[in-house]
Amino acid sequence: MGERAQAPAQLAGFDRETWAALLGNASPFAVGAGEVLFRQGDHADALYLVEKGLLEIAARIPGDDNAVISAIRPGEVVGEFALLDDGPRSARVKAVEDTRGLVVSGRRFRALLADGSDWAMQLGHALRRLVAARTRQTLERIVSEGHFDPLSLRQLHSGPGPVPSRVDAAALARGLGRLKGIENVVGTGTLLEARRGATVAAPGDSQDGLFLVLRGAVRAAVPRGAMAEQVFVFGPGCFVGLTGHSDGGPQPLLVTAAEQAQLVHLPGHMLAALEREAPPWLPALHAAFGRQLVQDQRKANRHLGRSLSLARFNHAGELG
Repeated sequence: MGERAQAPAQLAGFDRETWAALLGNASPFAVGAGEVLFRQGDHADALYLVEKGLLEIAARIPGDDNAVISAIRPGEVVGEFALLDDGPRSARVKAVEDTRGLVVSGRRFRALLADGSDWAMQLGHALRRLVAARTRQTLERIVSEGHFDPLSLRQLHSGPGPVPSRVDAAALARGLGRLKGIENVVGTGTLLEARRGATVAAPGDSQDGLFLVLRGAVRAAVPRGAMAEQVFVFGPGCFVGLTGHSDGGPQPLLVTAAEQAQLVHLPGHMLAALEREAPPWLPALHAAFGRQLVQDQRKANRHLGRSLSLARFNHAGELG
């Protein structure tokens, strides 16, 4: 990949100069067929860009087994969580074939991001899009599998949408300490009150910005007849709609209020204006987006792993 003049499709958006700067901050790596690049639970410290070979991503599932989630081919990247979140590796990555490419240090990336490096900022945008796209793929598999843990089922409540609220949104936002500067944004959004069961978004809805949960909780689920298979619960400080906002696709799940909730809608044009104006607290907002995207992907992977485990258990029972 060191010979590439342009970024691969998964990291679209780089011009030649910033891509060259990224390559100048990367180092080569190689792993032989059958060797493990990193294990689930390892400290996450780098992003890998594959030039040649084949890797597989597998996650542990109940029974101390591993379920293969996806494959990483030349021109693709793996380990992107390391640059967006400080949690441990969420899956094992093993070489199916001799594999080589480039590795970007998480520590160096974060240092240059803090200094406003163009390539680090563009890489952050590209990685958020990539994590969102992978979460969407995982959610699509959850929908199509049709196997689910009964404990994840909830009574399906889907009623009228949220209505305008008169609560002081800025005061609620100031209580969200981890979202520095967000109180400057919510005042320009629309504050909404969602009663329990109110539909915030439906599968296939087009995205217009984000919802930020200020109070209460909403759930994102897959409709299963009269029930709903719960995948995510979003509480205060969580964004609703990050997958579609980041990858440009439609809403993947049914989102309803799990309890009475206060939300603020941040429309797309307002978020686009923020990107152009680049206030000093924008990097903190980007970091919050990245952390939640990673957390959502981890949760989706665990949910899919349980579904695959259940399908395997049911199949074994049928054979017996």
